[in-house]
Amino acid sequence: MSLIEAVTVPKWGMTMTEGTITQWMVNEGDTIARGQEILEIETTKVTNVLEAAASGTLRRIVLQQGTTAPVGALAGVITDEAATAEEIDAFIESYADRLGSGAEGDAGIAAPRTVDVEGGTINLLEAGEASDDVVLFLHGFGGDLSTWLFNQPPLAEKIRTIAVDLPGHGASSPVDGGDILAKIASAVSAAVQDLVPGKLHLVGHSFGGAVAARIAADQPSRVASLTLIAPIGLSKQMSRDFLVDFVAAERRRPLLNVLERLFADPSKITNDMVEGTLRFKRLEGVPEALSAIADTIANEDGQLQSIRALLAGLDCPVTLLWGEQDQIVPVPDAADLPAKVTLRSLPAVGHMPQMEASATVNEAILENIQKA
Repeated sequence: MSLIEAVTVPKWGMTMTEGTITQWMVNEGDTIARGQEILEIETTKVTNVLEAAASGTLRRIVLQQGTTAPVGALAGVITDEAATAEEIDAFIESYADRLGSGAEGDAGIAAPRTVDVEGGTINLLEAGEASDDVVLFLHGFGGDLSTWLFNQPPLAEKIRTIAVDLPGHGASSPVDGGDILAKIASAVSAAVQDLVPGKLHLVGHSFGGAVAARIAADQPSRVASLTLIAPIGLSKQMSRDFLVDFVAAERRRPLLNVLERLFADPSKITNDMVEGTLRFKRLEGVPEALSAIADTIANEDGQLQSIRALLAGLDCPVTLLWGEQDQIVPVPDAADLPAKVTLRSLPAVGHMPQMEASATVNEAILENIQKA
């Protein structure tokens, strides 16, 4: 039987409904390897590249550059040498019928909801089939649950997932003073307490990595695996300037300059990402909440948190993923990490591996879950 593989507009983010083809990185007739970057697509959140799901030849480009199409639309066709033109035509026709049937319609769009916790609310987004065990995504400083738009949808095809806005971010209310990290960890734990009857597979980025480590240390019997992406708390070094400049940026150009430091490839930042961050930062109480969190992360002498002892005391598998071009939290020396922790560095990636190397990150998360 001939191999015919569809290249489709992906669902990056649970609320994504369409994407715009900005560039084909290969031509019709080119030989393609599985995992090769073949197509650049822009959404309202970010611009990212799509990797080939199979090896073969790109036999047909269906959506040309500049085309905006719904999630699930057929963009191209990859085949083996045995596939005939007639088979490809029939495949394309059948795919058009499938899309028109509404298989990717609005019914598949998930909506966030808030959960009451002591002192406020936590905003969260659930996706995936009902199961006892859950992947819990915890974003970093200044982010929100949309940080995981390239990760939650594909993982939700295999396991139930929950992405949260940390307190003081997105649509979650801030916590009051004191030990802010501990209070944030406690609020997140309380928000999912009744939603997750089984084990938690924690995935935390940057500041969210420290939150995940604290939750795992506080509830070791409840946490099955820990995947940390460029977490704070494993060295003294970090860019305090990033925290200060992010809090201070009140206009588009200064904020864009700050956000560009997060990526090895700043072109992934869209206007909507900048405008959305600005709108969030202008909400009442947000600047104060962010300043308080920034002050718990680092001062002029470097990082203030340490999660090394927390990780050393865990029995569950712990994987660290780090971009080699991280300008915010540099890759730590592997020799300084707890013995049971696995460190994987990613070339040509900055502080946002979950966006710049999403396929690799998703595979690593699933591998770590399988170790549990």
